[in-house]
Amino acid sequence: MSTFSLYDLRCESIQQPIGIQTTTPRLSWKIRSDRKSVFQAAYQIRVASAPEKLAEGQADLWDSGRVESDQSHLVSYAGTLLASRIIAYWQVRVWDNEGAEATSEIAFWEMGLLKASDWSANWINAAARAPSQDPLVLEWCEEVVYQPIADGGYERERKLDEVAVAKRPERIQIVKSAEPACWLRRSFTIKKAITRARLYSTCLGYSELYLDGKKISDRVLSPSQTDYEVRALYTIDALDEQLSRGEHELRIHLAEGWYGQSMGFFDPLFRYGKPLALAQLEIEYADGTRETIVTDSHWQAATSQLLKANLYTGEVCDGRIGDDELTWGSVSGPEEDQPLPQRLEAQLLPPTRKVDRVEAVSIIEPEPGTYIVDMGINFAGWISLSLEAPRGTAIDLRYTEILTPENQLDWDTIGRRAVGAYQHDRYISSGQGRETYEPRFTYHGFQYIEIRGLPQKPQLDDIVGYQVRTDFKRTGAFSCSDAFLNKLHECILWTYEANFVGLPADCPHREKCGWLDAYNTGEMVYYNWDIGSSLGKYIEDIRSSSDLLGGLPGNIAPGRRNGMFEAFDWGICTILLPWYKYHYTGDLRIVEHHWQHMLNYLEFAHEKYPSGIPTGSLGDWCDQPATLELSFTRVDGSPFNSHPATTAAMHYFFAVKAMAALAKALEKGDELVKTFAERAESIRQAINSTYFHQRAMTFNSQTENALALIYGVVDANNRQAVADRLAEEVVHGNGGHFNVGAHGAGFLYHALSNYGHTDVAWDMFQKETYPSYRYMFSQGATSIWENMSRWDPIKKTTSKSLSHPFQSSFHHWFYNAIGGVQADPSTPGFKKLIFMPQTVGMHIGASASIETPYGTASSSWKLEESDFSWSIEIPPNTSATIVLPNRIQAATINGETTAWTENSVLGTRYPKTLKLNSGSYHIAGKDDESPPAKSVPKRLGE
Repeated sequence: MSTFSLYDLRCESIQQPIGIQTTTPRLSWKIRSDRKSVFQAAYQIRVASAPEKLAEGQADLWDSGRVESDQSHLVSYAGTLLASRIIAYWQVRVWDNEGAEATSEIAFWEMGLLKASDWSANWINAAARAPSQDPLVLEWCEEVVYQPIADGGYERERKLDEVAVAKRPERIQIVKSAEPACWLRRSFTIKKAITRARLYSTCLGYSELYLDGKKISDRVLSPSQTDYEVRALYTIDALDEQLSRGEHELRIHLAEGWYGQSMGFFDPLFRYGKPLALAQLEIEYADGTRETIVTDSHWQAATSQLLKANLYTGEVCDGRIGDDELTWGSVSGPEEDQPLPQRLEAQLLPPTRKVDRVEAVSIIEPEPGTYIVDMGINFAGWISLSLEAPRGTAIDLRYTEILTPENQLDWDTIGRRAVGAYQHDRYISSGQGRETYEPRFTYHGFQYIEIRGLPQKPQLDDIVGYQVRTDFKRTGAFSCSDAFLNKLHECILWTYEANFVGLPADCPHREKCGWLDAYNTGEMVYYNWDIGSSLGKYIEDIRSSSDLLGGLPGNIAPGRRNGMFEAFDWGICTILLPWYKYHYTGDLRIVEHHWQHMLNYLEFAHEKYPSGIPTGSLGDWCDQPATLELSFTRVDGSPFNSHPATTAAMHYFFAVKAMAALAKALEKGDELVKTFAERAESIRQAINSTYFHQRAMTFNSQTENALALIYGVVDANNRQAVADRLAEEVVHGNGGHFNVGAHGAGFLYHALSNYGHTDVAWDMFQKETYPSYRYMFSQGATSIWENMSRWDPIKKTTSKSLSHPFQSSFHHWFYNAIGGVQADPSTPGFKKLIFMPQTVGMHIGASASIETPYGTASSSWKLEESDFSWSIEIPPNTSATIVLPNRIQAATINGETTAWTENSVLGTRYPKTLKLNSGSYHIAGKDDESPPAKSVPKRLGE
């Protein structure tokens, strides 16, 4: 008997969300069926205020009736107006194209607080908290500030040292004057039976919540950073089960987080003011009465045992200060002129958590009493240290990514000069037997920890590491017969995850900032993670930061470190990140919400760059010169191979072209669509007339040619020739190596494989010499580096970060060309798919799966001698184009002979293609056993 059922019900693309902020939330579901060619013919959504009403057929909030449509993703609620706090229960009934019917289980969503008047709580903090004068704390303040050393360095670094010398006394005073974290508490009594309890809370800074001495949730570093003048994110905790009759105490542990941040990049202006907390506990009793407990003057405050807590440096925790030693006093409100958010919004992206456990692998003692712990992998987060020491012992933990050849901490990769600080935690022991120290309101990027102050050498099991990040779930899977690529795949995912703590950042130590080059990884992320709500939050950050800067983005969002200047090819993220979200999720609402902001940016560009060629861009940041020696002739990561104006113009062209497509999808009118299309064509022609070398069929560099091919800058009749020239340049001009950076990494391999040069792309991953990923791993990499060309293979050091996501923006090529599954660009949201493994014959097998809005799409193939076996899964309610590798002969599908036809796919014509609807298919055939074809001929005389 065939199966037909519904699963994965979502509201606003989140399962069972609490805190929905829109009164027209969108509902989605997936279809499960073991039949082929299953499409949704109609649906009916029923929404009620209680689950029993749905069971009784009383959809008192909304009954859509039967709707003839195949839409199963992002269907807008259109029922009774939703108010704050409402819990809506819903289920959907679906009819398929053969008349089969299925009804889902009941799901729910809960509304957040939609109006400012829903809040009756007040912002509070401790009335007075003097900075600690403990000598152990003051000593730490001296040690964490960067101390310039005579080690040469590049011109920029020497200048930073000069700044550090001048600023050092001031910086030390700033650190010393930073207030400790604080505890806030309120006791209350429950006298009646409870039916519902919700704690709505936020803070300007970071906070943790406790009820009766127990932490309420596993969130850390909460809430996520925002532009605090504009908005703050609040969380909602259901306490129905935790509250009962009797006495209770609610506590908030509050630290500076990003709001009180006063260190880093020598700029005290990062600080908004002293941290503040806001909490509102709403209780509904069984007798129908309600009670609300809010932060106000009835609360008490005490200085925390966290005497310093800074995001960039670390924290000082005094274990001698137990609960009995806390001195409770009054609370106060905001300071005069302290910036407060204009609005509060529920945090719908996943919380930051301790997600991955990391075990220590070795401990050495380079000098007596100094222990170096190797965690075996570079990651972001902290460690938990189990210890025993006399009362008042200062135990220091300092963190780096690499060691010097002498087994000392190497500080260069974490940006010690730029930030002006070291990563350094200090724990002062309580002396009460075995105790555990674990940071709370800071995090580090590291692989090695230096521990000093312990009376004895720690054991490996005394130290546990935790990768701390936004807890979005991995939804993609990839593996192949090349063990190195499997390792690289995991390394790429690990590095991206290490750099997402509430926003996509560029390194977890030096920066911790959301640079707007985040769109460079804007495609690969949707193949790997359920990341829509997380990037949606960041898109809003870009808008709020732009508004604070007069309507145009800086280089960073959110926060007061905005990058100091506007680079066009970073600011274009304003357009491209919403575009990628629409392209891969089908979410038009986020584009509509940001439409005016996107328009404003394009109008600014049109006025400033009437020629269509933007200047003032950073270019293909951290691209790779031909030799390591050449790298040291350039400052920072400025490009060697591409002109910044060329790559910026190509991004500009694609952004305007994308806006034409979005204007059409939003039904903004034919005139606007035409305007954007004409403007895009004008920019395209300007790029070709200015930068295209007609005789050589090139725009100059790997990055420029790759962007031109994927974005469609190249004239249609020149595309194959440009792709051929690109392949030749890789093979003969660069010894088979890449030389791309931030802009080119995500495009190079696709540009080659889409035009018949998959072998060239594949071979780049086989190279073991610089620049290559095998070279990077041979030098000890456990995460993706910012710029391998700055690595000194003799001294084994670099001034660049060893945890940087943008260099791995090519990663979806693993899914597309090796695994063989990808989104069809003709239709947004994975409604159509392409199955096309392009590395058949170069290795013996691969598999890849992605979780689409319609279900799992998967491809798994292998070669065993001459036998080719390929299994694919096309989700219900979708369709796909299948491209059989040319070398496979006599192919059958599910044991039956099939007629393959010639078609153009992604710019190249393939002789064996097929259109298929949903279902499971097994394709079998014979490999012709020919050697892998070389798409680039040898040069004359070779």
